[in-house]
Amino acid sequence: MVLAQVARVDVDHVAPAQKQKRIWRDYIWQNPGMSAEEKRLVYKTDLILITFGFLGTWIKYLDKSNLQTAFVSGMKEDLKFYGNQLNIIGLWPANMIMTRVSPKWFIPFLEVGWTISTFCQAQMTNTTQMCAIRALVRLFETGHWSCSKAWYKDDELGRRIALINTATAVGPMCSSYLQAAIYGPLNGRFGHAGWQWLFYIDGIISVIVIIPQLFLLPDVPARQKPNWMFTAADIELARDRNPREGRIRQDKFTWSQIRTWFLRPEILLLWLMSWCNSVGSKPQDSFSFCAFNTIILQYDFSNMLDVYPTFTYLVTFINTLIIGWSSDTIFNGRLMAAALLYPKHRAFRWFLYYNTGWIQSSSSMFWAWTQDTFAGDPGLRSFASAGLNVASGICTATIPLALFQTKDQPAVTGGNWAGFAFSLVSPAAALTLAW
Repeated sequence: MVLAQVARVDVDHVAPAQKQKRIWRDYIWQNPGMSAEEKRLVYKTDLILITFGFLGTWIKYLDKSNLQTAFVSGMKEDLKFYGNQLNIIGLWPANMIMTRVSPKWFIPFLEVGWTISTFCQAQMTNTTQMCAIRALVRLFETGHWSCSKAWYKDDELGRRIALINTATAVGPMCSSYLQAAIYGPLNGRFGHAGWQWLFYIDGIISVIVIIPQLFLLPDVPARQKPNWMFTAADIELARDRNPREGRIRQDKFTWSQIRTWFLRPEILLLWLMSWCNSVGSKPQDSFSFCAFNTIILQYDFSNMLDVYPTFTYLVTFINTLIIGWSSDTIFNGRLMAAALLYPKHRAFRWFLYYNTGWIQSSSSMFWAWTQDTFAGDPGLRSFASAGLNVASGICTATIPLALFQTKDQPAVTGGNWAGFAFSLVSPAAALTLAW
């Protein structure tokens, strides 16, 4: 792979701010010492990248989580899913392509792909169709995080990625609330079950989010051209703010370099952290599948099955913001209360399930850590970032088959112990990487 240098453009623009001592209000959002022009550039970038990064991640997790939401809202009975058919294989995402193709076109293309897949899920009739369609959903995952690094300085990135990452909690929450709201009014309407309406509505929301990105989403600064949103002076300022990213451009990949990337210890440690994070968060899924559904269904308010687990995502949401603002990438929250022994008292068991939300809140920091570690090399950074999703996807495709089988939910004691063990490995890997 070759990194091409981007030539300077002869246009007047202010110099980016240098690091200065912070006062209290500087910890909220903007860094100190910025000129009016630089503040305006950052505000515009935030308005577009963070907004669409959040919304794009939100609809992805809305669409991804609707399967388990539908599972407890009638799909299991309608399609006769009583075994381990719910364990889905994930595919390698397309992060690396965005180093050569403009995110303005590529991200909406992927989002259209998974939106179509979401609509198709409403017509699933067997496990084969489910696995094929869900594999397509994984194939069409995007990488807003990967291109965010090109626009922000190191001390600006943690907060932004944390905000984008909160969508991984907000998406499942919204999926649950949507199903709870539509289960009664729409169940059986026009011949469709309540869980089918969830897929239709999720798909419509996705379309609404996708369309504006075709007109507003920018390229990375090294390839960005002046337009009505970013002037030539804005682009040059963006390149100077982050010269390791703004002044280089991705060229062709070579197989020899890709092979060496697999041997980079920093990459392997980050992937290990992603794997451990994914295993450690698996006990949280047991609450969503809650096998004590039969107790609740006796009282005929099954739509509440979709609401009870959402407080776990609220814990994730709050802690993600706290961790992002503190930019603490080593000792981030890792309570990992995995209901290890599956206590008999439901209230205590639910308390432990809610606290599993701590694990997910740490993922934004190793994403930010990956962007910072490989700054200045878009290809290597996208490769490492893609591997984070791959590690998580492999975990999702393999670990549940042995330790979190659907037929055993929610009393998966062996899986809970495994989640606890891997949660101890993750901070050890983080300390090793920091050292």
